[in-house]
Amino acid sequence: MLEASELLALDDHLSTCPDCCERWRQATSRVTALLALQASLQGPDEAATTHLSSEQLTIYAAGGLDEIDRELAESHFEVCPQCEAQAQWLKAQAAQGAAAEMNSASTGPQSSPAILSRRLMVTSYLSSLWDRFLQLPSTLRVVGAVAMSALLVLTFALWLRAEKDGSAIVVPHPAPSPSTPHSSILPPPEPSPILLALSDGGETITLDTQGNIAGLDSLPAADRQRVKASLSTGKVKISKAIEQLRDPAASIMGSPSATAPPLRTPVGEIVASERPTFRWRPLAGAISYQIIISDPAASYQEVASSPQLKGIHWTVDRPLKRGHVYTWQIIVRTADEELKAPGPEAPAAKFKVLDHATASKLVRAKKSYAGRRLALGLLYAEAGLLDEAERELEALVAANPRSQIAKSLWLDLRSKHQRP
Repeated sequence: MLEASELLALDDHLSTCPDCCERWRQATSRVTALLALQASLQGPDEAATTHLSSEQLTIYAAGGLDEIDRELAESHFEVCPQCEAQAQWLKAQAAQGAAAEMNSASTGPQSSPAILSRRLMVTSYLSSLWDRFLQLPSTLRVVGAVAMSALLVLTFALWLRAEKDGSAIVVPHPAPSPSTPHSSILPPPEPSPILLALSDGGETITLDTQGNIAGLDSLPAADRQRVKASLSTGKVKISKAIEQLRDPAASIMGSPSATAPPLRTPVGEIVASERPTFRWRPLAGAISYQIIISDPAASYQEVASSPQLKGIHWTVDRPLKRGHVYTWQIIVRTADEELKAPGPEAPAAKFKVLDHATASKLVRAKKSYAGRRLALGLLYAEAGLLDEAERELEALVAANPRSQIAKSLWLDLRSKHQRP
């Protein structure tokens, strides 16, 4: 964030002032420790399942990602502070590099995002290697330096030899086989062109122009048909019960009061656990929060309630009925008033607990699918577990970064997954 002249002056000072250099090192370590603490305080459902690669982060920092990839990365940052912090650091490095180039010469070609991305990747990689090298004992550092020198000499010698003998290399061509003009064996039919291919669970899934799908032989027929339909249309089918839980006239649950905190989750969702966790956004000036769970089928009779809470999430202390629809409301107490959300004029915040048969089916599928992100994600979506489905499809996109169909499926599900 410094100007170029200030950055150079600071760099000169740090190179000659051990005290300031040590203060900077301690501050950096505290930021890293803070990020680690923040990640450890997240619940299992909030923590990122995977981290973005160094290449993805550097290309993002250099502005080289397309719109879809950038949206995917920024969605990942919402649940992964480590990746977000690294991306911000790389952005700062990219800005400093651009400022240095502008000040060093008034003419010359500008660096493209791809060139800047490669520079950042090389810088980050060499820096990590150098840090690891400095952590070695002194004896090992000497041995490592000698070994590296010998390796460089050997590599250079082999390169010279390859340059010298390259022209003498002859690639033998096999003699053509005699033709059989009167052969009675018919050639096999040519395979249909492949429309798309995905890497999933250690196997490759392909769909050709004739609608034939391969790579799903181990899945049941119903699951194969579900995958084929999604790959053919680029759409993800979600549970019809989701539409019944959502009010089409309401986009975000909450009371008419602009100061009432909106409910986050579960709202218009199906939850897998019999003891779901309720989350809401904090309200400035709130002294406490209380959650009330009601049964619409029993004239909105209260079935569970929380104590007075200071935080912004609570897990119900008793199991709810599977296959049952419930509503919930939050009561916020401040020094001056008591607020309720949703209020009397707002639609009810409904959710459904996954039924026992579907829950058992998903447990078996998770064990038997063994990392098949596509099949498992589509099964979650059809069951109504949209959070779980989105995580599986996001992992599929990460494993197939150049696949347009993987991104289309992920974006389609994301558009159907309303979040307050």
